[in-house]
Amino acid sequence: MVSPSPNTAERPDPNSEVSTFLRNLHGLNMSIVQQLSPILEDKQGIDLRLYYILHAIDNGAVHPGAIAQAMKLPNSLVTKHLDQLAQKSLLERSIDSEDSRRIRISLTRKGIDLMNGSDNILAGMVGQRLARIADDKRAIFIETLVALAGDTEKK
Repeated sequence: MVSPSPNTAERPDPNSEVSTFLRNLHGLNMSIVQQLSPILEDKQGIDLRLYYILHAIDNGAVHPGAIAQAMKLPNSLVTKHLDQLAQKSLLERSIDSEDSRRIRISLTRKGIDLMNGSDNILAGMVGQRLARIADDKRAIFIETLVALAGDTEKK
């Protein structure tokens, strides 16, 4: 007979609200990534990480450090991803006109078109998932998700 671990009493209940939330949030995230990434890679030639970086640039993060901060990624990894996007001619690097020590990132027409095409693909696929939720509950779900994903450092 196997005796229980001495730390069993200190473990949270696996059926608690928090455990259920975290387990299902992880499951949802993984299933979305596993569904969307291969399609995005096949149809657009980018993965979700590169897609989100294109959006960060489009939303005004035009310096590598700002992109790293927006994406919560290390600068070295963002540089690698920017190199991948530049090799695909989806962005351009230039010297910042206000500070010649900084590099400014901008999307090319090809990058904008690819991002918009990716938005359409993802909207259709995610829309199908959201359609599983009744209309009246969907708005509440989205509002709740936005509240939970908000910046926890702001008080």
